[in-house]
Amino acid sequence: MSSFKEHIKNNKKMYKIISGITMAVLVGSTWIWLATRDNSYALSVDGKVIAVVKEKEEAQAAYESMVKALKKEKGVDIAINETLTIEPVHSKAKEINTPEELKKSLEDNLSYGIEAYEILVDGQSYAVVADQKSAVKILMGIAKQYLPESGDLTLDVKDISETSVDVLTENKEENKEAGTSESTMGSTSQKEEGPEVIEVADALPQEEVTTKVNVGSIEVPQESEDGEEEETEGQKIQRVIQGLDFNEEVTIRNTYVDTDEILSEEEADQTLRANKFHQIEYELKEGDNIWDIAVSHATTMERILELNPEIEDETRMQIGQVIKVEVPSPILSISTVEEATFKELIPGEIEYVEFSDLYEGETKVYQEGHDGLKELTVSVTKVNGVEVSRQLIAETVLKEPKIKVIAYGTKEKPKPKPTNSGSSSNSNSSSSGGSSSSSSNSSKKFIHPLKGAGRLSSAYGSRWGSFHRGVDYAAPAGTPIYASAAGEVIYSGYNNGGFGYLVIIDHGNGYQTYYAHCSKLYVRVGQKVSQGQNIAGVGSTGNSTGNHVHFEVRLNGTPVNPANYI
Repeated sequence: MSSFKEHIKNNKKMYKIISGITMAVLVGSTWIWLATRDNSYALSVDGKVIAVVKEKEEAQAAYESMVKALKKEKGVDIAINETLTIEPVHSKAKEINTPEELKKSLEDNLSYGIEAYEILVDGQSYAVVADQKSAVKILMGIAKQYLPESGDLTLDVKDISETSVDVLTENKEENKEAGTSESTMGSTSQKEEGPEVIEVADALPQEEVTTKVNVGSIEVPQESEDGEEEETEGQKIQRVIQGLDFNEEVTIRNTYVDTDEILSEEEADQTLRANKFHQIEYELKEGDNIWDIAVSHATTMERILELNPEIEDETRMQIGQVIKVEVPSPILSISTVEEATFKELIPGEIEYVEFSDLYEGETKVYQEGHDGLKELTVSVTKVNGVEVSRQLIAETVLKEPKIKVIAYGTKEKPKPKPTNSGSSSNSNSSSSGGSSSSSSNSSKKFIHPLKGAGRLSSAYGSRWGSFHRGVDYAAPAGTPIYASAAGEVIYSGYNNGGFGYLVIIDHGNGYQTYYAHCSKLYVRVGQKVSQGQNIAGVGSTGNSTGNHVHFEVRLNGTPVNPANYI
């Protein structure tokens, strides 16, 4: 024991040196730890540090203050576009930003969108407006254009957003199990590892709200118990609108955008009433040319040639060649279903019989006849006011038709006696009765039903032991048939008497024209048509042996030779 004390005493200086070294090491370690520990917080936007603050609550407060000020200034909700994160760092005193510097840094590095509402058609966004009320107003205006001026409607705006409450709750439970905590309104969200994300409720996109828009109800004041009456020459068409809705899926959804992306109500309305374009393939047929194709498809020659660079010479295209054509269609269309009741004539049959007491080419009414009359009720579907289909609901015959019998002569005309003065020829010409008067200049008001296309395959008069009451023009199926003169359509439908698809136009003053064996009909009963308007397409329906149009001119119900009127 004494030797140990002696050892310490002899080595006292050495232990003092060792103790001093130990103390120096401890002091040095403390100084290094104090000099490197986290004493501040760095704010970053997309990985770039924009500011350093002493306390994270300072950054949170500055962020919330900026958001609230912007919301108050704009008067609507906003959403910050960037993600602001914060993490502890060690900084020198001079590196820590002042409150003023922090505010300016946030304003310079953060952008935002303001809440607005976009109108989508079939899932595609076409217009963004300030609020949902404006969106509904625009859509209502577009829908109402197909109602009578006194009509009104309401739009059914139904929320179709998916509820996200359960999902959020589920996520929170998962976060707790993972040892994380998620922020709520005005607080922060922090994970155990990595930077903390600063969130302010007003700065984040709110829950998406999508609403589907349909026409809820229609109110059309009726002028009578039977519905709205449309006056036409000779009859009234009673119409009752039963349904009206958008032809596409229309939705309104909240979004966050820059101010300059928001349209005024007028601009949005014009956008939605405009057309979109899509391409179709068109097969060239006889008589086609680029100009007519462009006009009929509401496009231009230049656009057709641009879409078809293989066309080197538009004057040398071949029948059957397929080209691309860009055609317009409305962005937003309205489907209406209406019930229409109207009267339609039943074309009376005409029977021709031989009569030996009359000369060839002469005719005489042997028995008067008349057209019948029926009342039809149909359900008509229209898209943007254009009829696309109709379905017969009821048909009542009000007056049965009566056959008209016309005798035509078979007796050979005597040969005129020769004369030196030539007065006999003039006398015969002037004594041709109705033919001469009917072919006067005043009656030359009709045009060729195909505008000169096709070929004459059968003329007016005796044919195959019977009498042909009109003229036939053979042409390819689908060739346009034009109204020979202006008038009103009094028949447009299928005729079981042999005409097939038939159009009859009343021109007034006792004149009517018939267009038979059509493949397609483009006009409806009661419609006013102009001279040269496309009313049908050439076909071979009814009693027909090939594609042609049977064209008749009738005066007071009796067929006359069209050659005298065209």
